[in-house]
Amino acid sequence: MKNIGIMGLGKISHRVAKGIAYAHNAQLYAVASRNIAHAQDFQKQHPCPKAYGSYEELLHDPQVDMVYICTPNYLHYTHIMACLQHHKHVVCEKPFVANHEQVVECFAFAKKQGCFLMEAEKTIFTPLNQTIQQMIQDGAIGQLRYIEASYGYDLGKENMPDDFWGYRQEDGGCSYDVGVYPLVYANFFANSRLVSCKDMVHLTQTGYDDFMQCLLQYENGIMASIRSCWNMTVENKGFLYGDKGYIVCENFWKNTQALLVKENGQEKIQVCMESDFTPEIEHAVDCVEQGLLESPLMSQAASMEVMRVLDQIKGRTCVGVK
Repeated sequence: MKNIGIMGLGKISHRVAKGIAYAHNAQLYAVASRNIAHAQDFQKQHPCPKAYGSYEELLHDPQVDMVYICTPNYLHYTHIMACLQHHKHVVCEKPFVANHEQVVECFAFAKKQGCFLMEAEKTIFTPLNQTIQQMIQDGAIGQLRYIEASYGYDLGKENMPDDFWGYRQEDGGCSYDVGVYPLVYANFFANSRLVSCKDMVHLTQTGYDDFMQCLLQYENGIMASIRSCWNMTVENKGFLYGDKGYIVCENFWKNTQALLVKENGQEKIQVCMESDFTPEIEHAVDCVEQGLLESPLMSQAASMEVMRVLDQIKGRTCVGVK
């Protein structure tokens, strides 16, 4: 049983706390905010032994085995390095960091410190997507050929504050917020090295992207089309097309059901799940207990594949060029 501390107590942290509560190998031990009153209020909603009014107090607590980072994206790199400096295992919310150089630095320092480090990409750990992956391997849709996934919403209806991290040019925009979900979904099911990415992006007047679409090609021949946006309401679905059928799933990053469609009929795929965050948390703790420094499912290489596409969208590099 590992003691987990949550760093940063924004909206997503409540779902993380629920995920920890259902985990069989972890418990919520501490929560930390820059405001002690906020931390104590969170502690009342999600009972745990410690509530801290600074991140430094959390990192100096010897009882904290692992830190789940829920702070804004532009702080991820700094907070990952701080946790590792204090020899804490780390799971950091997506998007992991700002660019591929920071991915390399963080994992190198984690290895130096002997600490586990993983990007929190819950999509690939859900019971549904694990089940679907096995079904595809067993030939449920024949040979997987093409993947399509979309995640978007109308940001204008969300009443975001003026200092919302997503408005940043370097590491914000819809691509860093929700574009990561369809990208990880495609990478996971393609299960091959990404060799080509052709992106189309719409930028706002202040420079962040509010629409992104990418055509991806993998070394094994599988192709994918992914999309994210903040400027309209879209259908948030994932499609996995094979030569003998296809699987479609609404809200593919957290759902418990999908539909298998073949020429001779349809079949509902149904699984049980108490929290969409629990599987990734249990996986991370399992890795720590096995002495691993990175996840075999969401490894440094997997995070790099995600960041290569995000870097290209931001105009920093081009997928296929090393």
